[in-house]
Amino acid sequence: MKIDKEMEKFSDIELRELFLNAISIQEKLRYFSDIIDDQLKIELLNVVPQNEKHKFIGRIKSTQGIAATLNSLDNENSKWKTFNFIAKQFKGNSKGLLEIIQAINFKITLPDNLLVFRLNNLNDLDIDKMIKIQETVENSSYLKFKVNEKESEDVTYSFPELSAIIAKITELTAGIPENQAEVDKFYTIYTRIINCITYNHDTIIKTDEELADRERKRTMRVNYTKLKSILDSSEKRIKEIRKESAGLYGGLVDGKAICVGYATILHEALKKVGLKSIIVTGISIEDIESRKLIRDGHAWNQVQIDGEWYNVDSTADASSVQRTGDIACMLRADNLFNPHAKFTRDTKEAHICKKDYPLDKLHFMSIFNQNRWWRGLGGGTQYER
Repeated sequence: MKIDKEMEKFSDIELRELFLNAISIQEKLRYFSDIIDDQLKIELLNVVPQNEKHKFIGRIKSTQGIAATLNSLDNENSKWKTFNFIAKQFKGNSKGLLEIIQAINFKITLPDNLLVFRLNNLNDLDIDKMIKIQETVENSSYLKFKVNEKESEDVTYSFPELSAIIAKITELTAGIPENQAEVDKFYTIYTRIINCITYNHDTIIKTDEELADRERKRTMRVNYTKLKSILDSSEKRIKEIRKESAGLYGGLVDGKAICVGYATILHEALKKVGLKSIIVTGISIEDIESRKLIRDGHAWNQVQIDGEWYNVDSTADASSVQRTGDIACMLRADNLFNPHAKFTRDTKEAHICKKDYPLDKLHFMSIFNQNRWWRGLGGGTQYER
């Protein structure tokens, strides 16, 4: 501990001298690890024996620095071996390992225990990055990506599925200038979503049938273990029924979604163009008060435009605009978001939305459509899961 405290006082220049004068590899590795400047570390690799370099490369902090060093190694065999050694250190950091893969100039085969990547942000990847990964990873067809979606933290997509999702998100956000007004960015994406994605009623029908069957089985006279097994199996089937239309794939690729799917797609598309959004979920207050089986839930978004938060419900507006052309639930204040009073707001991060957005600032929306938007208020749109 005394040595560590003393080393905290050393500058990078002093650590460089200690590194160069150290005799053992372990000593060199210790001084090397404490150097802050990655560029200095890369320069010092020139004096490290070839068979020991892999230990040092893993101590470089930036993924770009690691990739550049891997690319500079003498032959493909040493590149591949060093990459495998370093990749094990990134097992809990999928983003970091993906960044290295995108920057190396040689082909690799990932071991089975490194084929699953967790993505907290879909914006970590785009079409060009997916193409680069496919070109670099020999067994890319076996890659799996876990995406943290609202309804489930364990949604896994194959490489082709995620590629299709990213391609569709790119389409949704295409042609939007970076310097465009925030409200115009939002309106472009919002109208694209509500005009091209339809509500998946089949998913709800099948979910309701499974829920009804589960309630019948719940009354069976069986022991706790068997009942738990029945209920667990039912829950698994419901997740499978809802998987595509409650996540990104159903709405983007198949063109059909349920409310949480609409909300997730809008959330990801808005993030792509730099807008802030959250997904809000709630349960029917009527079901709670009547103590019925709670199964009438809903999801929508809150979006920040020019520093203010507004409610939006793309599920309701998709149904309305495709049927009558009216938009009723876009950029609304809480007190004018009338139909949603039937739902609780279970999302802790939900904001208080004090006012409607002033539509005269929405450059893309014609006076005709603004009038249709106001006429759509309280139009009795059916809210579904």
